[in-house]
Amino acid sequence: MTFLASRARSQQANRPGIDAGDGITKRQWLALGVTCFTVLLISLDQTVLNVALPTLVKELHPSSSGLQWIADSYTLTNAVLLLFGGALGDRFGRRRLFLIGVAVFGAGSLACAVVHSTGPLIGARAVMGVGAALLMPATLSIIAATFSGHSRARAIGIWAGVGGIGTAAGPLLGGWLLQHFWWGSVFLINVPVAVLAIIGGIFAVTESRALRPPSLDPVGVVLSSFGLTALTYGFIVTSTYGWSSGVVVTSLTVAAAVLIAFVVWDSKRSSPFLDLQLFSNRTFSSALGAVTAVFFVMFGVSYLVSQYIQFVQGVDPFGVGIRFLPSAVGNLLGSNVAARLTRRFGLRSIMLAGMALVTGGLVSLATLTAASGFLPVGLAFGLIGLGMGLVMAPASNAIVGTLPPDKVGAGSGLRAMVQLLGGALGVAIIGSLATNKYRSEIKTALAGPLSHVSSSAQQAIGNQIGGAVAVKGTLPADLRQTTTDAVNHAFVSGLLWWA
Repeated sequence: MTFLASRARSQQANRPGIDAGDGITKRQWLALGVTCFTVLLISLDQTVLNVALPTLVKELHPSSSGLQWIADSYTLTNAVLLLFGGALGDRFGRRRLFLIGVAVFGAGSLACAVVHSTGPLIGARAVMGVGAALLMPATLSIIAATFSGHSRARAIGIWAGVGGIGTAAGPLLGGWLLQHFWWGSVFLINVPVAVLAIIGGIFAVTESRALRPPSLDPVGVVLSSFGLTALTYGFIVTSTYGWSSGVVVTSLTVAAAVLIAFVVWDSKRSSPFLDLQLFSNRTFSSALGAVTAVFFVMFGVSYLVSQYIQFVQGVDPFGVGIRFLPSAVGNLLGSNVAARLTRRFGLRSIMLAGMALVTGGLVSLATLTAASGFLPVGLAFGLIGLGMGLVMAPASNAIVGTLPPDKVGAGSGLRAMVQLLGGALGVAIIGSLATNKYRSEIKTALAGPLSHVSSSAQQAIGNQIGGAVAVKGTLPADLRQTTTDAVNHAFVSGLLWWA
């Protein structure tokens, strides 16, 4: 009873001047609007770059590794610092970390828009990752500190839905910008949004922090950061070196050893950096697992299907974005009904229903052929988006609901981290399995109808579909259609390796 009373007093202290009832006040709506506006910015950036990569190849002429690190430098710094960013918010103020994160993210975006070579662009993307690591945990922890009861579930549903819209709408916005402006516009668009978010954060968001600030634990910070660096790096480079390469095996082995050391260290502290006892709570653990699973599927599938749409169906970047819209609509719908459905049917039932819908989306994808139109792709993304909405909103609410008020920021960072790592792992595993299947299928074609293609063209065709599309225009007319048919068949076989 003493603990519950203390926790209740702490929750009230973390919400100064805000009604703790189920009614949402005007000030609360403004705070929710600011956090959702900002998470839209972050989620847009996570996918808008995918559409811009072909343009960056033409404009900056990066090496294959340079192109990879333009995308992955952001992921690496973001994943490594999310736990630390959330803990800093608990200690020094969640609104303060929110404002700092927005400022850093905006500055990194501006730098990306004005640089003219690969190296500085990679560095600027890394800066954006740092800003996102400070910003993302703060958005959820601000909502948790501002709302309570059913209002919190409703607010988190809106927050999750907006994030899903951003993830799905990124290719649409990126395609439109690239058709009308230069490549830097996909980054420059973030700057005015960041400025507005800072203004809104200053005037609409109430500061909150832990009443008993947790220790930052330098040893725990170093161990967790180093372990997550090795883990994320290992996932990232699988597409370049393969799972059995020395680089990947060494990186993942080091990650496992360091993270085990972190767990041992953290478990012996009276005030741990990450309270491992939280994982004994089935609600907390299952919610984290569900978040990881849906992002594993969404990012892995999106990585392959976006290439299918662009390279097999021959759709331009804007058309790719149009085909992702059912995911945004489904996510928004699922997120906004999830709170009411969870109150009626329970958390586990709704998360299982969401996972079933995601599975239904995968079944729809299993019907794809090289000649498929919009319907199977649209249906698949609609089901996956709806399923994600039903999972993400109640899972996020369950995660923050099981956390002590003084650890809401750190817990929000953990939730964002497993989301990011789930997506990175999905791209690494699903992408590598699809690539292996593609190379196996195309190898047969290169030994048969494509045996007369030059050795350099065979190498490009045999490596990946992007290389095949780039070189087939240089082939003799009688080989172009044969190459197109073989490449499309091999890619669809890779996309459906699991079917």
